[in-house]
Amino acid sequence: MQLPEIVKAVFESETFISMATCSADGRPNICNVGGKFLRSDGKIIVVDNYMDKTLKNILENNEVALLVRKDRESYQIKGTARYVTSGAEYDEAYKWMKAVGEKYPVKGALIMEVLSVFNSMSGPDAGKRMA
Repeated sequence: MQLPEIVKAVFESETFISMATCSADGRPNICNVGGKFLRSDGKIIVVDNYMDKTLKNILENNEVALLVRKDRESYQIKGTARYVTSGAEYDEAYKWMKAVGEKYPVKGALIMEVLSVFNSMSGPDAGKRMA
């Protein structure tokens, strides 16, 4: 699924977004993500530089949610993620991250399939599905 253009613009303009995961037994986790990019096929790639609880959760429960926010504009992206440490997708993430900065490690990458997008702002459209 492709992100709506308005959501894509916020995703690409912000250095950090929030990512939420949950363990198999229901323990939530949220973290800030900076090593992320959007592929032309609509998949979101999140580079694993330092993941601990997030990675454990993804390996137990592949459902993930992202919150992208700029000022008062806010959107929630939900989907599923696979973790890769080799292959073409990993190589793409590695090359992208090293172009951002040689100092950042690349332990692996989350490949997120977007399943739905929601308005996360206050007002009459709060919580409404956009895609």
